[in-house]
Amino acid sequence: MSRNYFRAFGALTLLLNPALFADTFFRQPPPQFLRGFFLLAAVEVVGFGLAFLRKWAALYFSIPLFCFGVRQVFVSTYAVAFPLNLIAMLLGVSLTLPLIVTIRLWKELTWGRRFF
Repeated sequence: MSRNYFRAFGALTLLLNPALFADTFFRQPPPQFLRGFFLLAAVEVVGFGLAFLRKWAALYFSIPLFCFGVRQVFVSTYAVAFPLNLIAMLLGVSLTLPLIVTIRLWKELTWGRRFF
């Protein structure tokens, strides 16, 4: 496996994050706008960490996706009708793959320097 997977995850996070949060920024009152802006900034920092192959960013990226993917698999078995629940389960399983990539490439990642 190549370290370029994490760089691709980081690039996707950096590019798609503002597009995902753009709709929520304009529909929220000012106190919640600050909360959304903080969340946007935190996700952008994780995106930069993935692009620079940091272990902490890989953990912050892959563990929540793994938990959400496993939850998606179990919920889709009874919440979605039969033929479509297989697609929903496939989506959940695909969200668990970044943790597998993190485990396989753990030795090639670094914790980072003093500030980043």
